[in-house]
Amino acid sequence: MEADDFTLMEQVRRGSPGAFETLVERYQRRLYRLACGYLHNHEDALDAVQEAFVKIYLARQSYRPSAHPFTWASRILANRCIDQIRHRRVRPEQSLDEAQETRQGRGPLPLPSSEESAQTRQERRELRSVLQGAIDTLPPRQREIFMLRHFGEMRLEEIATALGCALGTVKSSLHRAAAAIRDHLARTDPALRSPKGESS
Repeated sequence: MEADDFTLMEQVRRGSPGAFETLVERYQRRLYRLACGYLHNHEDALDAVQEAFVKIYLARQSYRPSAHPFTWASRILANRCIDQIRHRRVRPEQSLDEAQETRQGRGPLPLPSSEESAQTRQERRELRSVLQGAIDTLPPRQREIFMLRHFGEMRLEEIATALGCALGTVKSSLHRAAAAIRDHLARTDPALRSPKGESS
């Protein structure tokens, strides 16, 4: 039977053979998506995840089971991404769609259907770019909570624990973030406005 995350992390702390490799395999896709949410660039996201795993390994003895292992790992990655944003070199950003299509590592993510027209793919990329722009306008804490939820796929309780805030704060921040994104999309293009509120 596959070890749960807490058991696996304890094995990593003890240096059990193959435990860290299993942790990498289990978390790399989710951490990659989270890094893309911060950096919007395939190569930068890969670099950030790789460096985060190095930090995770080096800091494994400092992990305490009061936090979920993925929560702990995502905070290490988030700090690395924020540092990378501060010091990143100037280069064109790559959309998340392009990042997904060119991702290396544990198998490619789904590619657009061959029946999908070039125009449809371009429209999808443009929409994703607009969404990225909307996320970038959020205040730092709202943006972090939004990305941990939607890119890191963390539960609300995990986010509250990771950030040391109340569950109600996470819920209200997600609600405000979704409203701000909808308003931004409506200002950018009224046709993009969602008729229904985004659920968290």
